[in-house]
Amino acid sequence: MNSGLPLLFLISGCFTPEAYEIDVDTLSFSNAYTTNTDIVIEPASYALRCPDGEDAPFYAVYREGITTPAPLVVVFHSGAFDYVANPPPETPTAGNHLAGEDRLSADWASDKIFETFGLLPGGAATLNEDNDGVLPAVLADAGAFTLYPGNCWGDLWHNESGYTLNNPDEFIDRNGRAMAWAMLALASADTEEALSWKSRLGMDKLPIPVDFTGVHLVGLGDGGRAVIELLRRGADPTVARGAMPPINGVLLDSTPDDLSAIYEAPQSYAAQPEGLDRIYTDGVDDLGFWSLARWYSERGVDAPLNYYYSSTDPQLPLDTVTPLFAFAESADAEGLITVHDLGSARHIQLNNKANLATTTEAVQTLLGLTP
Repeated sequence: MNSGLPLLFLISGCFTPEAYEIDVDTLSFSNAYTTNTDIVIEPASYALRCPDGEDAPFYAVYREGITTPAPLVVVFHSGAFDYVANPPPETPTAGNHLAGEDRLSADWASDKIFETFGLLPGGAATLNEDNDGVLPAVLADAGAFTLYPGNCWGDLWHNESGYTLNNPDEFIDRNGRAMAWAMLALASADTEEALSWKSRLGMDKLPIPVDFTGVHLVGLGDGGRAVIELLRRGADPTVARGAMPPINGVLLDSTPDDLSAIYEAPQSYAAQPEGLDRIYTDGVDDLGFWSLARWYSERGVDAPLNYYYSSTDPQLPLDTVTPLFAFAESADAEGLITVHDLGSARHIQLNNKANLATTTEAVQTLLGLTP
């Protein structure tokens, strides 16, 4: 075991938890798909509280032997959608959960990340998912410095205390977008701000060089919802307290995009509309605003987007991606949005051992590497 670097974490914006130092050991990372022996997992957390009162976890994965600047990648895990039907004020996470399991805890978020690593079996969140750990292995072997934030708020990465609030009748504060934004702060487009965040986050003491001039975003399943949330936040002068980092590339896997489709056919989605009501308290009348299809059609393509999915995926509502796919085929997309249908009756394609070659190609494209 190697002595872990101390990391200091602080959230910007109206809700600013107290920063403190964490000193932990790094963990050796290997699974059936890693090829290098110097890959480590660095666990960390900061004082942004999960509904269970614990600090929100996240993990860094990188190769200790890297000598050239590693590309910065943030991977958002799947399954962060949950609520308690009738939460009691004293114990708001007790009761019947939409997900059939309690996803509103730090332990669940950590377990979900380790499941993504291929190091833990999946729970109810992984119906039809094959999380074999292929994607984290390929990213690490390619030399990426990858951050894996945990979402313990079940909010599809939308809510942020002080900005986009969830329903107060839940008796919890959801902060998925606050967590996502924190991962980008050290790559701010403002040089002074980026230097400040590197110092506060301990990234100026990393044992390897990292390229902080931009960031690559990866979303697995509904984890990909974080991408549009970050783009909208970064473009809103009334919200963003920092400069949006350059986005060098986006890789999405089986991500629902325009959630309006869920409201247009609520009978097909059981209790999901109620969950959206609790998250999108700023209005569900125009959920299409929170879609990449709307973003790209209104603002143009910010970065190359490769979208992987299956037309026979039993969990992906295909109606939610129809507008995005239509725009990808238009002249306005300029060929920068590419859609890949892998045709497997599973959910989440690129973490599946059956798609190792495809995942390797997708990562090389994301990072601009020559095969």
